[in-house]
Amino acid sequence: MINFNSHPEKYQHWSLEIKGQLATLKMNVNEEGGLYPGYKLKLNSYDLGVDIELYDAVQRLRFEHPEVRVVVLLPPWKSFLFWCKY
Repeated sequence: MINFNSHPEKYQHWSLEIKGQLATLKMNVNEEGGLYPGYKLKLNSYDLGVDIELYDAVQRLRFEHPEVRVVVLLPPWKSFLFWCKY
């Protein structure tokens, strides 16, 4: 059964930082953090767990931190490093 309950302290794929009116969401997918044990996540192929955490973070910003006016969303740098190879 899939558990849709999450909390920033339990995030495996995102980090959320709030400083006044600015929130930063950084994506860093844990390849070993799939919903099911033994399922390894591949580059640019994420499972539902990544989306559940993102949804949780957005809802927390919306309802628990109304002071936030700007959200910076940082992509996984692994992807960019892959595309920037010489």
